[in-house]
Amino acid sequence: MNLLDRAKAPTVASLMQSFPYFAEPNTSVAQIQELMKSHNIRHIPVKQNDSVMGIVSERDLRWMSSPAMTLPVAEEIPVHHVMTFNPYTVEITTPLTKVISEMTDRKIGAAIVLSSGKLAGIVTVIDICRALGELLESEFNSKS
Repeated sequence: MNLLDRAKAPTVASLMQSFPYFAEPNTSVAQIQELMKSHNIRHIPVKQNDSVMGIVSERDLRWMSSPAMTLPVAEEIPVHHVMTFNPYTVEITTPLTKVISEMTDRKIGAAIVLSSGKLAGIVTVIDICRALGELLESEFNSKS
């Protein structure tokens, strides 16, 4: 992705991962953990019907591995008990600069991307850092 090959500032669509994996509110935490592990991802939107209602991150689940916690088995805990409600969402046409600024201000690792109010993608800090790295690489290596 070359962010400099644009006549105007790119939108969040330029970096988002389209059609992300998602969960429903009653998906078990164990299923979420397996989905994250098998696809090497750290954020999963949670939706009910066509509405995004939350997001679960790897960090949201970290407390479950604490030896100090006595918990029901992960298969018995539905994701809606551990997810973050009302996540940061943006429309697909939102300028990328606005999304980056908001994610930085909120100190969050992902933004859920919507198209006409429906889940279209997700953009994470990793996606942004990867694009920044490519941008810097092309900018500075082309001048060497």
